[in-house]
Formats: sequence, structure tokens, C-alpha cells
Amino acid sequence: MLFNDLPSELLLELFSYLRPTDLYLSFLPLFNARLSELITQADLSVDLTYISVSHFLLVLRHCSAQQIVFLRLTNQYSHGLLISEFFASKHFHPEHFVRLRSLHLDDIIGNEINHLPPCLERLSVKFHKKAEHAAKFYQLALQSTTLRQCYLIGGYAFDSKTCFPISSRTIERLHMAIKSFPQDLFAVLQALPSLIKLKTRIYTQSTTSQIPSVISQSPLMHMNIDLQGTGINLTMLDSQLLSQLPRIQSLIYQSYEKSSEDVHNLLKLSTRLRRIQFIQKGLSISTNIDDCELGSNNLVVAVQQITSFRNSRQTLTLHTIPYPDKVIHLPFVHWNTTHHCHNHAIYDRVERVRINLSESFNPCNFSTCQNVKHLTLVCNNDITNGTVSADIVSSFVRLASIRHLIINSQTSMIDLSSLASLTPLHSIDIAWSQLRPYAFLTNIKSLSLISECVSWREIEHLISYLIPQLEHLQLNVTTSDECREILNFLLAPGSTNKLISIKICICQTLSDQIQHDLEPLLLSSQWTQVRWKMDNWYLYIWK
Repeated sequence: MLFNDLPSELLLELFSYLRPTDLYLSFLPLFNARLSELITQADLSVDLTYISVSHFLLVLRHCSAQQIVFLRLTNQYSHGLLISEFFASKHFHPEHFVRLRSLHLDDIIGNEINHLPPCLERLSVKFHKKAEHAAKFYQLALQSTTLRQCYLIGGYAFDSKTCFPISSRTIERLHMAIKSFPQDLFAVLQALPSLIKLKTRIYTQSTTSQIPSVISQSPLMHMNIDLQGTGINLTMLDSQLLSQLPRIQSLIYQSYEKSSEDVHNLLKLSTRLRRIQFIQKGLSISTNIDDCELGSNNLVVAVQQITSFRNSRQTLTLHTIPYPDKVIHLPFVHWNTTHHCHNHAIYDRVERVRINLSESFNPCNFSTCQNVKHLTLVCNNDITNGTVSADIVSSFVRLASIRHLIINSQTSMIDLSSLASLTPLHSIDIAWSQLRPYAFLTNIKSLSLISECVSWREIEHLISYLIPQLEHLQLNVTTSDECREILNFLLAPGSTNKLISIKICICQTLSDQIQHDLEPLLLSSQWTQVRWKMDNWYLYIWK
């Protein structure tokens, strides 16, 4: 009764912090007319990243597009089904989102919507690796009359010949790949006269007869450019672009080992800019950073000598990272404006680590990586010198930061129990034979058992005793009967498992047989209502 007496303004504020599914499941069953009415008026931030089919349908039934101010949708766990079904609903066409300011879409192919919400200010999109309609979506975004921030990741590199026309006078921040320099980059700067900050990756070098006059009027202040080994050096970048931009203040410039840069060009450019950062990628395993030279000058010594007398507001940062980005195989070094930074400073930016347990290693050779999220343990033979414990792994990475673990190993001498107890693991990719000795893996939400086939009884043991909170499961089957038996358990109407998505790897020769046997069951009421699709290699189920 005290809660019901709170003023409406306070209740609306409280409701805006809750997930819509929690609101509907907690308050609508109370049949309180006032609370139910307030729920329909609250501003909602809707995140459907991890959501079951039943909760998704609950949102479609009770939520109004006019309430939503923030929206995040992903196809990752619905196997490409969620976003299309969401926008296909007659109440959730893009024009109905009149108050939506921020939209995040993940794993799309580009044809899920035909136009953007009318008042959208921030758009963030990650495309599927086979995004057939990405160019169309790029054009849609770059013609917006309301967007201020636009992030288009993957799927396509902007090409002025295939993505034309574009024109947006509102976009101030842009992150997207661009096919060529300078032609396509010039086309972007001409079409977006309000652009202040640009992050891009260039794939090819093009020619241009002249520099467009409008480039000299561009307000661009901050640029992050990755030249992908195109052969474009800093001198070309400066003469054809940077020197034409009157307001440019900072540059993050990424090149590869094979590109030759004169340190004097870097230093000369740094006197004009407030901040410049140079990243050299692709250093080989044998590279000694202390001996590394760019051009004919020792980069580190020159930078230390010249920048030590510079105004502290101007900074020149130079460092090297291995290829690919944020994946570490051996030590590397970071240099900054005035002093040599110890190895551990650069290791803090490493996100992925792969350790080969078959090779001898000396953890003392480099610092522990503090922020690793993805850890892969590889071994091609049995380890004879004892169990690989959490103590050994912790000499390479800080266990408390690891979220994703892949064990690609033939050995059983990995102490998974200690690893699981000391890490906040979200996902594991492992063989069933290595997993089953362990009693309880509470934190795991995503599990891949693709390397070995499992029976329905083993799945029952897994769900009931090992990982009761599991939400995403990937497994392998060899017969249609095995697949049906496993789904009989997982999709039984009385089942209490927490699964949201199931991905079953099937033999290509069995795909027709499995579809013939299972399609009637998936469409019937014998199993829990699901969304599903199938190709020659996988059966995808969104539960």
C-alpha cells in the first residue's frame, strides 16, 4: 500500500530504470489499474540481447514503440531471427519510434528496416559477416537528417560508386570503413559537412585529379585512420588531406611494418597537431623494439630528445602492437613522449591470449596481461610434466578478467575446476570428455561441445547437474534419432532449463532426413514454442 501511494512522477522515474520484462511480469499480474496505466507511460530502455521467445513475445504484446527511448537488438542468440520479426510487427515499424534517440543493432544483414526512426540521434550497427544488403543500409544511414553519431562496423567498405548519393548535414561522429584514399574519403567529407570526428580503415589507394575546394571548409578535428598496408605513407596523407584540413587537431595513424616512415615527418606533423599517435602493426616475432628503426633514424631516441622540450599540451605517442589487433603472442613495448614505459603498461590493452601448452614457456619473460577477456589453451599432445593449474595460467593473465575460455587440447591434464572457480567465465568451448568430471559450473551461460558428439542422457546430466543456468548450447549429432532424443528433453513443455538458443551441428548428408523427421514436431504443440531455421550444416533453435 505504501508503494501504491508514491506520486506518479516518482513511479515513472523508477519504472524507467527497470527492464520491460521485469515490469510486465512483476506488476501486471497485480491487476492494479493505476500501476498498469503508468507502465504504459514510462520511458523505456529496451535491451533484447539475451531474451527467450516467450519474453520477446511479452514485449511485443505489452510494449509501445512510442515509449522506447533506447533500443538494443541482436540476432546473435536468435540465429538471425529476432530483429526481422521485431520490425515486422505492425506496432514496431520504424516510423512509430517517435521518441527513440539511440539504436543499436547487432549481427544484421542490412534489409531488416527500410528507413530510420524519425528522431534518431545515435546509431550503432554491427553487420553479419555475410551482410548482403550492407551497402543499402550504409546509404540509408548516411542520408539521415537527424543522426549525430553513426557507427557502421563491418559488412562493407564505403564506395562512392556503389553507395551514392549520400548527404547528411547532422552527422558529427562517424566510424566506418572506406574503400579508397583519397577519392572515397573525399566523397565522405564532401557529403558530411558537419563531421568532426572520423574513425576509418582504408583498403586501397586511388588517384584524384584535384582536391575538392570544400575540403578546406571541413570542420574535422579528430581522425583515426588505419591504412591497411595500402602503401600510403604519412607524407602522402599529410599533403593530400591533413594539410587541407584547417581545424584538424589530433591524429591516430596506423600503418604496417613494411611501410617506411621518416621520423622527421612524424615530428614535423606533431608540431602542428595537439596530439598524434603512431601505431606500427605487424611486427615479426623476432623484432627487437629497442633496435627498431623507421627510415634512417632511431625512432625512440629522436622522440625522447625532441619531445622533452615541447609544450606539455602537445603529445606525440608512438607504440607498436602485434597483428592482429589486441592479440598477444610475445612481448612488445610501448614508448611515450618522455620515457621508456615498462612492458606491463602495454599489456593492459591486450584482450585475447592464446597459450600453446605443448611448448616450453617462461612466464618471467613478460608481464601478466591484466584485462584479457578471451583465453585459448592449445595442446597437441599429452603433457607429461603434471597438471596445467590455475597458478600456471595466472602467470600469463589475470584470471579475474577472463570471460571466454576455449580449450583445444587432447590432454585431460587441465585443472578446469580451479580455473572455473577463479574466473567469472561466461562461455566455454570444450570437449565433453574434459567437462564431465566437474560437478558444478555456476557462472557459465554459453557452452560449445562441437568437438565431440553427446547423447541425450549426457545433455540431461549437463543441464541438471553441471550447468543448470546454461542459456546457449552448441553441440554435435550424427543421426536424426540422436537429434530428436536431445530435443525431446530440451524442448519438453515441462522442462525447467534456462536455454535461449540451441545450435546443432548436423552432417550435411543428414540435413534432409533431420528436417523431414523434426519439422512436424517443431511446428506442433508437442514441444515448447520456438523459432527455428536450418541449413545444410546446422539446425538453429531460438527458444
